Amino acid sequence: MPQHSKDNILAGRTAVDAYRTAHTQLHSKPWHKGIPEEHTPLLNILLGGLKERDFNSLAEFFDASEELNVKELGFTDRQDFKKRATDNDREAFEEMWR
Repeated sequence: MPQHSKDNILAGRTAVDAYRTAHTQLHSKPWHKGIPEEHTPLLNILLGGLKERDFNSLAEFFDASEELNVKELGFTDRQDFKKRATDNDREAFEEMWR
């Protein structure tokens, strides 16, 4: 997996948050036939924004974001987190951006 800068990950989180907001707004209206066609541009905007930040997929972005969360908790990587994390660490991880 390529290394991604913290700035790119934070920008990716902003793009995902914007998508989530737009998606929630789309689904706040009653279901109608046009929802799939309205959803596709939202997803394409998200994927384009992630691509601009050198992420090739949503999975790659979420992996990098989780890795940043682990490092921000003071661990070197996910393996280190799995070995040494306490219940408090795991709880803090769950409270972080996802």
